[in-house]
Amino acid sequence: MTTSSWAYSSYMIKTFGSTLNDVTFNRLPKVIQRAKGLLPDKEIVGFFLCALERPPKMTGLIFCDHRNEFPQGLPAHTPPIMRRYYREGYLVVEASTGGLYVVAHWLYQNGEQGPFNVIH
Repeated sequence: MTTSSWAYSSYMIKTFGSTLNDVTFNRLPKVIQRAKGLLPDKEIVGFFLCALERPPKMTGLIFCDHRNEFPQGLPAHTPPIMRRYYREGYLVVEASTGGLYVVAHWLYQNGEQGPFNVIH
């Protein structure tokens, strides 16, 4: 088994015949763990990995949605963004619905971080 395939398999489990809702992560990517540790607020709807701003919305791979509306690690879009501010060095955006989303990692940072599924 190659290192990269081992690293990838250490993040996700999916069995044959399952749906996207059945995908589970053994552990969260480090950038998500770090952001969640600094911002443990119950008001936060989710943490974005590979975030991309597409006005008036934010999009990216979402993690830690306590409402269970979005499966872990799948692409999601926010409702229109009404307000934005920084907390603990992270951009927090407030959607028109009142939900807060944290940008844990921007898409343009991929070259700096390397793939999120590789163990360093």
